Amino acid sequence: MSIYLLSGKDLYRIEQALKRILKDSGADRDHTVSFDASDPRTFRFDSAIMECDTFSLFEGSDRKAVIIREPYFLNGGFKAPGRTSKKKEDKEEAERDRRLSMLEQYLKRPNPDTALIFYCHGFDADSRKKEYKMLQKYGAVITEYKKMYERDFNIYADEQLRKNGLTLTRDARNEMLLRVDCDTLLLHNAIDKLILYGNRQYDIDDIRSLVSLNPEVNVFTMSSLFIKGDLAGTLRAMDEMLKASIDHTNMMAMLASRLRSLYCMKKLYESGMSQDMIATRLKQKPYAVKMGLQNTSGRSADSLLKMLVQLAELDQGIKAGKINPKDGFEQFILSSGNQYAGH
Repeated sequence: MSIYLLSGKDLYRIEQALKRILKDSGADRDHTVSFDASDPRTFRFDSAIMECDTFSLFEGSDRKAVIIREPYFLNGGFKAPGRTSKKKEDKEEAERDRRLSMLEQYLKRPNPDTALIFYCHGFDADSRKKEYKMLQKYGAVITEYKKMYERDFNIYADEQLRKNGLTLTRDARNEMLLRVDCDTLLLHNAIDKLILYGNRQYDIDDIRSLVSLNPEVNVFTMSSLFIKGDLAGTLRAMDEMLKASIDHTNMMAMLASRLRSLYCMKKLYESGMSQDMIATRLKQKPYAVKMGLQNTSGRSADSLLKMLVQLAELDQGIKAGKINPKDGFEQFILSSGNQYAGH
């Protein structure tokens, strides 16, 4: 069957899967039609289904691809815009029934010369949806591209490095894995950059100069160094973030978010909760809680709260135009880094 459902948050692999399907379908660019299905106010399902059976009498190709991108009706987190009312709910239910009827009619007799692709780029298709179950019932090819766990990602990264003839020292490999943070898109961007640079062997200094840290790793690194009182390391991490076009205002917001998370962990830990209990309570991975508590081993929940108060006051001063973001944030880092150590 030439009907596909691609979904997932692993952006690189889902994009590559779409490219493979389009190539295998035999449809050229002129015979590939894409619909934005993210908004029910502008997307019409009947138009997309009608397109599956429509061909130009004046063009030579008999192969076609129809892509339904970001279908809201497969997105479990989608919320319809506007206020909810009984009238609106009835209208949405009627539209859903109509959509399901059209989908089933097509699935019973699909056009073998058309590849129909439901493309959930960046989210997991909700298997509870009736449309999902109908696609399953009629044998659509359903593939999910979830983000890899660290162990699987490391194996995948080593395979991609070998495939591209690249050799990294152990420290360089570990540094690159840290910088791409289990993100296949960032990994392949980094590999492309190394290939473009022209060498086949790289050490840790090469990786640090060529591969950027992603924002999540940046803020985690910066906050960990800051909490530990490593001011030199904190300033280096800030410099990395500036190179990645993250300004001081955004750094401050990221650090505040991280400190709030660490404060909650520390407060619960001081109240007698175990790491597993904290992970369950805060809906976080046990490993993240373990690392958070390790990083804050020399600080109390009260000291973290005081830092958050200082950041809030700094934020108000910046918004009022009384404080320069760069000067204010750097002064906070320098003055607070060791102020509460051991407290």
